[in-house]
Amino acid sequence: MREIIVSERDSYESWRGHKQRKPLTCVIGARGADGCAIVADTRAMREYEASNISKFHILWDRVAIAGAGTSVLLDKFAEGIQKSEIPSAPDFGKVVETIEDIVGEVSTRYQTRLGPDSGLEALIMGLENFDKGEPYLRIVYQQGITEDIGQFAIIGHGAPYAHPLYRLLYDPMLTANELAVLGYFVISTIVYLGLDQTVGMTQMGPECVILRANEEPKFLNPLDDEFKTARASLENLKFRANLITSIWQKIPMASSSIFPENSRCGPRCKNLGVVRN
Repeated sequence: MREIIVSERDSYESWRGHKQRKPLTCVIGARGADGCAIVADTRAMREYEASNISKFHILWDRVAIAGAGTSVLLDKFAEGIQKSEIPSAPDFGKVVETIEDIVGEVSTRYQTRLGPDSGLEALIMGLENFDKGEPYLRIVYQQGITEDIGQFAIIGHGAPYAHPLYRLLYDPMLTANELAVLGYFVISTIVYLGLDQTVGMTQMGPECVILRANEEPKFLNPLDDEFKTARASLENLKFRANLITSIWQKIPMASSSIFPENSRCGPRCKNLGVVRN
């Protein structure tokens, strides 16, 4: 009997440790017709206590970075960024190399201690010539290697839930503002439906940053009118139960938790939160 109790406890501790090491957050980065956008949730878990923090870092007023990973790795990532210095020859390559080094060093030092389920990734958004030019968007893998993002990329524990819905609604001809509204809608949907408890946000919603050619990264206010349709849609998510269930039908945990099988669903919305002027 004692052997069974110990075995169960070991299994519980293993499960508990696995839950604590899961990479938190949901961060979406996308390219559009006139620029790029990154949208991130604000949930942070420390042991069993949830809080809201910004996942964004703005370097030298020119480069926007958002990370996804366990809280301890995000803390170390933030420390590395704060200690970083502007490259002697600021350009696209030097900036990316600086972020690659930070992510790679943090991952190498701490991942072996935290276990294989931990991880740190980031999205970078800046201008090709540092202070001017067209915007670029890159993903930084935990090995410290970057890759260009052709259309969009989603990182963090909430990515499997966000990807199907975002892919359905994404269009490369959307503007940077519209991409921000779309990301706001998708992440808010995950939070409101309770599909992933590691994804969360404040009452204002996810944070949204856009970047256009020859401009600086700009935070958008989710309370502005351009988010009005998205906010209204979120108040009536039950009318999209069939749509969301069909999208996530391959993820039992998601589809079974959205609505009961006998729930009544209204017609599908033609506009799921993107406002065109």
